[in-house]
Amino acid sequence: MLLTEERTYYDDTNGTSNADETTNANNQFLVEEISAQQAHIDRLQKSLREANHKSRKLALELHKERKKRQEEGCSNDNNNSDSNMGGTCPRCNSSLSGSNEPQHKGEWEVHPDCKEFMKLEDHLKDNLRNEKQKRLNEVRSQMKFILDTDDIEDSYGKWSCCGQEEYKAECTK
Repeated sequence: MLLTEERTYYDDTNGTSNADETTNANNQFLVEEISAQQAHIDRLQKSLREANHKSRKLALELHKERKKRQEEGCSNDNNNSDSNMGGTCPRCNSSLSGSNEPQHKGEWEVHPDCKEFMKLEDHLKDNLRNEKQKRLNEVRSQMKFILDTDDIEDSYGKWSCCGQEEYKAECTK
């Protein structure tokens, strides 16, 4: 048998509905909040897709334009190599000469050491070039203290505050 208080609790719709209404309101708020966030995410994704599409479209246009310019340059070089003397570049309108070689009346005389180097096998040339770079880097590091100018910007050192070793570097602290 139910006590009167229990019966009133179960029979009274106002006693339990306040808690249920609060829970339902909270749930409804959360559902609306999630829906709003999902709508925002959807808008951002759409915007990103549109931006990617525009970017791909511009990249394709740029590629086509470069290809077109390259073909124009090649056709001018192949078809009109004699007529290019004193002509202009279709891309930048700069003056063109018949070749990239300097305009001299005489001939270039290659130094005997250079002739000897050019006769070497490719792997030997590569080894010598690598050794040259190593030696140049070593000399640069040894001569680093000899500054090109008296400007403090050209000196070597580091900032006491952040340890940056470049004079114009931003402070990281």
